[in-house]
Amino acid sequence: MDAHATVKNYFDALAAGDAPRLIEMMSSASYYVKIGTDAGEFVEGSENAADYYKHLVACAADFTIALEHLDVQERGNVAWFYTRQVWRLTWQGVFEELSMRMTGVLEREQGSWRFVQIHASVGCAPE
Repeated sequence: MDAHATVKNYFDALAAGDAPRLIEMMSSASYYVKIGTDAGEFVEGSENAADYYKHLVACAADFTIALEHLDVQERGNVAWFYTRQVWRLTWQGVFEELSMRMTGVLEREQGSWRFVQIHASVGCAPE
């Protein structure tokens, strides 16, 4: 699977609530980091990724992701992506619609692309 397919697979697994598939795509590197949109939402070190994704999928329901833009670049054993999406989901019992912007970095580990960094932010409507 190339880097582009891996990134798309990540978002498919996220919407499907497939924690095992999400966890499998994360790097085993100690420098792994995932930064989310909430004040305390960050994961540092691959050893913490499994608990994060198990919690994430347990709190979300009726999750759909509408892709507005996705750009994935790869050079050698490193790849990066940028995406704009609209997330619609029920989060801890409350429906939300979020304009998401995400970036990330992947590295090839033992022939497969794995995420080493993901950063998410929520777009704001202009005033």
